[in-house]
Amino acid sequence: MKKIIFLILITFYLLSSGKLSFAEKIYLDITQPGIKKIHLALEGFDKIDKVFTTIKEDLEFTEYFEIYGPFPSKDENFQPRFWQSSNVDIVVQAKITNKIQTKFFTLSSNLPFFTKEYNFQNNEYIGHIIASDIYKALTGKESPFFNRIIFIKKFKETSRLFISNWNGKSIHDTGIRREIISRAVLKGNKILYSSLQGRFWRIELFDLTTKINKEIIKSKALLQLGDMIGDSQFIYLYNDGDVSEIKISDFSGRSKTVSSSRWVESSPRWYGSRIFFVSNRAGSPQIYYTQEGASPQRVTYQGRYNTEPSLSPDGSKLAFSSLVGGFQIYVLDLASGIQTQITKEGNNEQPSFCPDGHFLTIMSDRKGKKEINLISSNGLVQKSLTTGYLPYCTR
Repeated sequence: MKKIIFLILITFYLLSSGKLSFAEKIYLDITQPGIKKIHLALEGFDKIDKVFTTIKEDLEFTEYFEIYGPFPSKDENFQPRFWQSSNVDIVVQAKITNKIQTKFFTLSSNLPFFTKEYNFQNNEYIGHIIASDIYKALTGKESPFFNRIIFIKKFKETSRLFISNWNGKSIHDTGIRREIISRAVLKGNKILYSSLQGRFWRIELFDLTTKINKEIIKSKALLQLGDMIGDSQFIYLYNDGDVSEIKISDFSGRSKTVSSSRWVESSPRWYGSRIFFVSNRAGSPQIYYTQEGASPQRVTYQGRYNTEPSLSPDGSKLAFSSLVGGFQIYVLDLASGIQTQITKEGNNEQPSFCPDGHFLTIMSDRKGKKEINLISSNGLVQKSLTTGYLPYCTR
């Protein structure tokens, strides 16, 4: 088969009720540099225009796919020879009954390698689901199409929090305004954020459903939010100018200290039982990790200034910003120690791994202003989304 499509393994499924019936797993290795686009023809989607448009926009935005169609549905069985003189690699057929019945074909067989039924709804949600199944069937990766991004915009003397969908097309103003917002984390319908208002730092919790805002911790000392831990705890930094303390708190404000030092420390991040953070104990900012009661272990060695860590969902990779002339984003494979620079133009900071594990959001000024960018972990895809900074990618 042409282009870079690799047949990695064959897995058979015997499921019912519109689930996957059987599949020949095809992996498009999106981690490789210089990969060519896969050309997909969508047949039978002409009567569900919103679904087709969503699939096309989702897949083409990733830069890994080129979509053709929608072509009218054909009643006969799939005939690969009809497509072999075209530029098409994959054909996705849809038949409309009381369901949307789909079949995915390569040009090497008249048997589908993936089949699934969906609710008959002509809307963006069903389009996102079908696009996600196409993406996963061809790449073996979870799709980014249901990701959300919370980020900050500056308006004169106030900072405001906004939420966008994965490609920046739909942006929602949360209504939260503070003098300074230093970090925000979104999980489900809850926004946890650290802010400065007046002379006091606060960590606050906002419910998107009820619009109720709760102050959890208030202090004249610096408070910097890290990550949410589960559904009811979070990690944060307390710094009174003399001591840096990494603490874990529940939503009632009951806190315990897990690390304390007289070094300048920041950006605590939680993964499993490990805490990653930035410290100047080596003479310049570097990234370390520790576990409660254990001595910190240094993680970054290349570069004199490494900060803003973000862990991939499986904990295998660490993204961070490093000062090399300007700030650039690097991804470190924690097992091999291989470190890869994935940005080059302008200043690029504040990486946040998305739940799909392949894409990140960053802040970049490469166009002259602070913008949220979506980038792939190998640097191949780099897309500008909207103005703003301090993005956090979630689902």
